[in-house]
Amino acid sequence: MRAVPDIFNQADQDFENRRLLLRQAEALERAAATDRVQYMDGVGVNATPILDVGCGNGYSVMEWRTMGLAIGVDSSLYRLSRWVAEHKSSRPFVVADARALPFRGSQFAYTVSSGMLEHVGVSEAASPYRVTALPTQRSSRAQVVSELSRVTRPGGTVILDFPNGLFPIDFWHGDSLGAFRVHRVPDVLNPTLWEIRSYVRDGKITLLPLRNRLRFRQISRKWWGRLLSGPVQLFLRGLDVLPRSLVQPLLGLCYPFLVVRVRRDAIPP
Repeated sequence: MRAVPDIFNQADQDFENRRLLLRQAEALERAAATDRVQYMDGVGVNATPILDVGCGNGYSVMEWRTMGLAIGVDSSLYRLSRWVAEHKSSRPFVVADARALPFRGSQFAYTVSSGMLEHVGVSEAASPYRVTALPTQRSSRAQVVSELSRVTRPGGTVILDFPNGLFPIDFWHGDSLGAFRVHRVPDVLNPTLWEIRSYVRDGKITLLPLRNRLRFRQISRKWWGRLLSGPVQLFLRGLDVLPRSLVQPLLGLCYPFLVVRVRRDAIPP
């Protein structure tokens, strides 16, 4: 009989551990939002209206709303609940599937999506973290890219960013904050520059420099992350100054994280 309270105590402890992990993740998300907005401003995302697809808790959306109209989209009802809890006076948040956005065409000057596309068309599980590609992976991702383009004005810009599926280490997905994942190349989870190219028919896409896009906040929680972050930042700065038109294929291999710009006119309707 004494084992019963132990079971409940363990369940309570597991719940508290998960809640603590979630709070830590959301704190990192909040801190990264300002960096993300500043980076996007540096690459020209400086006019509204802006649509953020896969916006999470919407911290970037709220910063963009100081400029004008910005709307966030996420498929998670939990994210909606967090938005309502944190932004009681403002509700520019839509729960929707990125493959079928509930907006008329050509509505936004900029459509951005950060760290979302890799989660489309896959099945993910934890303990240990593992991922499996679904049969519809490529068609689903193509639908997302098409929808991002459709709701963007002619002359506007779509920006996608995600971990690079050709870089063998993934610093953003794992069982715990700061964990890394070594994967086969190409990765079943993270897209590649060439995969995105296949979704953008008859159009030109540009791989943007990383500049200060990465702060490695998660891995910096580990001693080895703090040790490596400085040399990695120097390495990325060196890649950033290389002539883009000549070495874009090289960058598509060497960057651990990709930021891709697609001009609206480059994607056929």
